[in-house]
Amino acid sequence: MNREKLRYCLACFISFILMPVYASANMVWPSLYIAEGMRSWYVILIGLLIEIIFVKFFLKESYLKSVLIAFIMNLASTVLGVVVIPLSGFIGEVLMIPFGTGTFHPTHWLMSYVFAILSNVLIEGLTVKFIFKHKFMKMFWWLCVANAISVIICILFHGIEMQNIK
Repeated sequence: MNREKLRYCLACFISFILMPVYASANMVWPSLYIAEGMRSWYVILIGLLIEIIFVKFFLKESYLKSVLIAFIMNLASTVLGVVVIPLSGFIGEVLMIPFGTGTFHPTHWLMSYVFAILSNVLIEGLTVKFIFKHKFMKMFWWLCVANAISVIICILFHGIEMQNIK
């Protein structure tokens, strides 16, 4: 890729990141609601506690280091998830076009939740890999389970279709 294309891609990427998620008022998909629900303090707190336990059990770290690892990976997934979860949902919506179901069809919600889990696993796993030097593939499945639990908690607090988001 030449420098001009690289600059153009970088400018588009930066513009997208700086664009407020809420500016898409006439183009909404379930992942926008999910990203908002996942940012709720109680969902973050419960997810953090769950992941501390998982880090302690699977990575065999001390309690203090488990807290540090879980905190840093959740900080990364909270900050980056505001962009990555809606983006993954948008990609999912584009992939669902051939099926001819509406944006808020239950299959789109399910796909959005699965993409939210995978987005968080990717962010958290890579954060732990690069900062704490653990192997990503050894963490993948337990991170999937831990994040699935967090998403289930989000669903329990906000409802399947996020009707309680304020």
